[in-house]
Amino acid sequence: MYKNFSAPLLGISGRQSELIELALTYGFRGIDVDMTDMVKRSQRTDFEDASKYLRAAEIIVGGFNADINLDADDEKFKTQLATLHPLSDVASQLEAKRAFLNLPAGTDRMAYPEFFDQVRDRLNQIGEVLAAKEIKLGVAFSAAREAAEGKKFEFVRNVEGFVALLKSVSASNVGFVIDSWHWHVGGGTLEQLRELDPARVVAVRLAELPGDVSAAEAKAADREVPTVDGTIDQVSIVRWLAANTYKGPVVPSASAAKAKGQTRESIVNKAQEAIDAIFRAAGLSVDPRPMDLIQTMYADLGRDDDEARPTRPIRQGATSEDDDDNEEDNADADHESASSR
Repeated sequence: MYKNFSAPLLGISGRQSELIELALTYGFRGIDVDMTDMVKRSQRTDFEDASKYLRAAEIIVGGFNADINLDADDEKFKTQLATLHPLSDVASQLEAKRAFLNLPAGTDRMAYPEFFDQVRDRLNQIGEVLAAKEIKLGVAFSAAREAAEGKKFEFVRNVEGFVALLKSVSASNVGFVIDSWHWHVGGGTLEQLRELDPARVVAVRLAELPGDVSAAEAKAADREVPTVDGTIDQVSIVRWLAANTYKGPVVPSASAAKAKGQTRESIVNKAQEAIDAIFRAAGLSVDPRPMDLIQTMYADLGRDDDEARPTRPIRQGATSEDDDDNEEDNADADHESASSR
């Protein structure tokens, strides 16, 4: 297994090059990629230009959002399924092996039994498209209290329903996104986790539930960076994964509400320290961060002066909200720069 960086799951944003730099600086071996954006970039210029930062970084593409709404009407679903073809084409070129999507927590369209059958059939169709490119589909669910608010019919809100649905899917490349927070809040136990086929675990996300919040009252905003000794037994989850030779991504996660007012560097640093601590507690080795290697090198050389040390290009004062209003402008600037060459 490897430590994987997902900016949206930590409530931060930025230009692709900046996010890659953050991932590398803090020792992440993989990164989740906005594949819809990659397709648009490739169409504006070409794949080589769109993927230059990822290829230069030599970082694993941990996964991408399949961008499909399982609660869409039939026509919209067909359109989204068709869009998955170019998405998977670009993902394949990047050697991405995992796509993700979320189950609806509720629906207004039909009652549970009929909706169960429809979602199962749609997951099989999505799996078939991705299988052509040797990509797995990881399915997640939400146990947050407000997830189904305003919906006429509740759908998958707990581990029992989550497991039942995924076991009904016949596509062999469709499996579980194990999110420790949703697993715990959704009534899941370690015993239920150990009953799963480890080969069907596509990705793992770790987040903590504050000790003063009960599972029954937990909202999405109550997701915090995982800890070694918190409410959720993250260490036992990682030990189970290691015992079953899981080789996929492990992603630290927290609510965007927890990121407000912090710099991106402080958010990512806290997240990577959390995963490293959990890995060590589970008996796994942890590679040193590049920045730690640099500090060790200067210490060995007897050079402790700060001025002698290289600085990183990430903007030190940038907060998690800085780039929210500038994403499209940045993409357009990249396009204009490419066009002028």
